Amino acid sequence: MSTLLTLQSLTKQYASYKAVNHISFSIQKGEICGLVGENGAGKTTLLRILSGLISPTSGEILSTQPYRIGALIESPALQPNLSAEENLHYIALQLGLKNRQQIIDKALETVGLQDIAPYKKAKNFSLGMRQRLAIAMAILDKPDFLILDEPINGLDPAGIRDMRNIILNLRENYQMTILISSHILSELELVVDRYIIMHKGAVLKEFSKTELQQELEEKLYLSTSNLKTTKSILQKQEIPFHEEEDYLILPKETKIMPLIAQLIQENIELKEIFNKKIAFENYYLQLIQKGETTHELP
Repeated sequence: MSTLLTLQSLTKQYASYKAVNHISFSIQKGEICGLVGENGAGKTTLLRILSGLISPTSGEILSTQPYRIGALIESPALQPNLSAEENLHYIALQLGLKNRQQIIDKALETVGLQDIAPYKKAKNFSLGMRQRLAIAMAILDKPDFLILDEPINGLDPAGIRDMRNIILNLRENYQMTILISSHILSELELVVDRYIIMHKGAVLKEFSKTELQQELEEKLYLSTSNLKTTKSILQKQEIPFHEEEDYLILPKETKIMPLIAQLIQENIELKEIFNKKIAFENYYLQLIQKGETTHELP
């Protein structure tokens, strides 16, 4: 993949408060990137900067070539007394698009609204229909980069499934690069290629889908009466591990009997040993907790 855009030390400051604090990362062409963070983490402010709705206080967004942006941020800006097709005509006229009817028909088909009654007004749409119409409006001029802020928030399971299929279709068949902000971590796992975790206006961590899967796979948890000596034994046996509270966490395929034999020889009591697979939600909360107790953030 080639790089679509790069953020360098992007900052948005209101008086003494930094809503976005020296953020730097790149977005690759054709990827679906998930932006994750608690309320107040700065996600929406960052999306508004990327979509051109507000300017950063400092920093810059770099790209090797021009790109078109489509965005759905916060509540969809629909004309409530117009139908889906009329809403799209309104946007198409503003954009000065040619072949408007053909483009509108294609957009309605892409989001699954092609069979909606032509007289039905947007104010009578369900939340899922409003979200799909807002995406149709955002993709009318075939953007290279699509920004979606909480696109599945409040949707029922069927609506979430439909939105997931729309997002995947836009990437696969329209080659759009997509940045999604969402609190629904289990759904992000089904669509995104890479994650950016935000906390207090800064990027806490970035990782790919593959890296996340490695973090979440089942691991061996070990607790002993002497963690310091146990760590020394693991190092001598060249067993990778990391420490989490009172546990040493090892790969699930670790050959445990030679390790137990060494612990017995060193008169170290084995307190607990078990396999555990961590959920994305718990992994995310652990990252946030570590972010609260370290000084790694700018």
